[in-house]
This record gives sequence, structure tokens and C-alpha cells, in this order.
Amino acid sequence: MFDAASLFKDPIAHRGLHDKSQGRVENCESSFQAAIDAGFAIECDVRMSEDNQVVVFHDDTLGRLTQNSSTVLDLSVAELKKVPFNDGPDRIQTLNELLDQVSEKVPLIIELKSQWDGDLGLALRVAETIGTYFGPVATMSFDPALVKEAQRWLPHLPNGIVAEHYRDTEEWRFLSRFQRFKLSKLLHWPQTKPDFISYNINDLPSWSVSLFENLMSVPTICWTVRTPEQAARAAEICDQITFEGFDPRSTP
Repeated sequence: MFDAASLFKDPIAHRGLHDKSQGRVENCESSFQAAIDAGFAIECDVRMSEDNQVVVFHDDTLGRLTQNSSTVLDLSVAELKKVPFNDGPDRIQTLNELLDQVSEKVPLIIELKSQWDGDLGLALRVAETIGTYFGPVATMSFDPALVKEAQRWLPHLPNGIVAEHYRDTEEWRFLSRFQRFKLSKLLHWPQTKPDFISYNINDLPSWSVSLFENLMSVPTICWTVRTPEQAARAAEICDQITFEGFDPRSTP
């Protein structure tokens, strides 16, 4: 088993080292290659296609980044690969293709995107995909149920929880106030026992994160760090950062 702390020795490029001005789209081959070339760990997002394949994409719909407004789950991999991005020549990758690209060169942190509908099949499909991959890799999710399911199928790998304060915004309004409170305070811990915490830098420090970090001796990652000033603050409260938009190694 890879030790969670050893996975986080280098800063983690959020969705790869993307830069629209350079034609490198988030969660795509060019942004991942830039991260590999720079020696950064990689964070990516995965979800299911219509034909039950694991694809690398953050949103549940395509509209923000591409010239198509469909839902990812409604299209097959073949159909998804035909969809052009608004910026750059990349196409949507499968997780298999990303693993071949990374080829054990840098750590890979895979976030399992949840539909929050009780369907946990993504965890099994990810487990099947990375089952023969021998590079440094971990999984994580906002959804505690997916974390538990990943632990079931990938007990030999680190599995972490992603969290924040879950404000009353459109993004999280489908959850009740109690659900948001439980998630933000990591009150699912007795059931999930994650190997690491990935928490919103804007919501730290947090007593609940500090409690579990110290009590259970698990590392904490801050996301998403976008400025040198945030990086300096994160260095005081986190074990590592997930970053975008600047080079943390050039920061004094």
C-alpha cells in the first residue's frame, strides 16, 4: 500500500497544469503532460459515460468547456471523444488512457464525482481500471458513501474525503442543512475512516479537520490554492496543496 503522506511530497496540479491561454484545458492530456514534465503530482476528476466507462471530466454536463451541452452520462466514450473543447485541440480521455500517459511517473489523485443518488458503481469501475496499475495513486470523493465503496474495492490504496463548509449555495442546496453540517464537520468519520483529508483552503483552519488530523494522524491537503499568499498560509496549516494558476515552486 502506498502511504498517503508519501503521495503528497510534491504540490498537486489541480486538474493538471492547465492554462487556457496556452491551449491546455483542465483534465486533458496536454495539461496532464505539462504537470508530468514539471514533476508535479496530478489531481483529476472522473465520472461514468453512457457505456459504463470511466472518463476524465469534472462537470456532469459538457457545456462549460465544450461545444456541446449534453450530460456526460448520456454519451458513450466514442461520442464524448468527438466533442471539441472551446479551447485547444484536446479530447476527453478515459481513465485508462490517463494511466497510460502518467505511467507511474508522478502521483495521481483521482476524485470520484458523485451523483449523490446512491449509485456507487463508479468506485468499482475505477477499481477495475486501476487494479493493475502499479504507480502511486489514491482516490477521494466528496461523497462518504463513495469513499467507503472505494475502500471496499481498493483496500490497499489510500482513499480520502474531500470537504468544505458547504454553504447554502445552488451547488449544495440539494443537501439538507443537517447533511451539509455533517459533511463539513466530518461526522461520518467513524464509518469512513479516510486515509487523508482534502479541504477547502478558504475554510481552514477548522476545529473538526484539526481534530481528526491530529487524533487519527492523517495528512491534510488544501484545495484549491491559487495565489502565492494562499500557498504561504497553507504551508502553516496543511501537509500539501492542490494548486492552479501559478507555480508554487517559484514562490519565495
